[in-house]
Amino acid sequence: MEEIEELEEEVGDRDPTYLRTRLVFRYDYKRLRGPSSIDRFRLRLLYGFGPKQRFAVSFLQPVIQTDTPLRTARGSGDAEVQFNANAVHKERFRAGAAVQTTLQTSSDVLLGGATTTIKPSGDLTGVLSSHVELTAAFFYKQSIRTTRGIRAKQFEPDVTLNARVLDVTWFLEWDSYYDFLPDRFAQTLKPGISRAFGASRRWVASAYYATGINDYARLSQYRYNAGLDVTWYPRKYR
Repeated sequence: MEEIEELEEEVGDRDPTYLRTRLVFRYDYKRLRGPSSIDRFRLRLLYGFGPKQRFAVSFLQPVIQTDTPLRTARGSGDAEVQFNANAVHKERFRAGAAVQTTLQTSSDVLLGGATTTIKPSGDLTGVLSSHVELTAAFFYKQSIRTTRGIRAKQFEPDVTLNARVLDVTWFLEWDSYYDFLPDRFAQTLKPGISRAFGASRRWVASAYYATGINDYARLSQYRYNAGLDVTWYPRKYR
């Protein structure tokens, strides 16, 4: 049981059904087409509640710097609000659903603000052994208010394999989406590593390097994306 708890802590913020209260500090650097790039600092607060923490609400606020050949912009990006609920909560299997809304709160047009979206999902987690966990989420993203550009209408499957080896958790995430409007499919692949540290293992650091693995992903998402996440759990596992 203790080994499973350690695995779940290190998978943590990649698991959409792990609704333990936490604070996540995120930094990533995206290299886009040509000389354009994005630096993002994001703060996410998730509060879990209810029996076995089967429900959660979360809020994410990014601070972004975007560099393009024409100009540079920095400031706040679009905020995200999400609600999660687990319908099934067993020791080695969880299933639930979530609804995420992205709000037009950015301070500059280069930093976001083109569309307000709603993004429901179905979420699954299977702890295959004390050292292996598989997570999956299936999203549908739809614009509900667009001020410029193309409205979002996408189906996004996301699958991550996590394996605990040599006291750290290694992961490989396949993230893709089908874009209905241009009828194109984008795929990215993200390998990374996580490690818990500190008193009572309440801190987890995760580093990753993601790449677009087909032409549409490199065109619409990024050429590569390197990042570091640090998670803090204020409460002990329960």
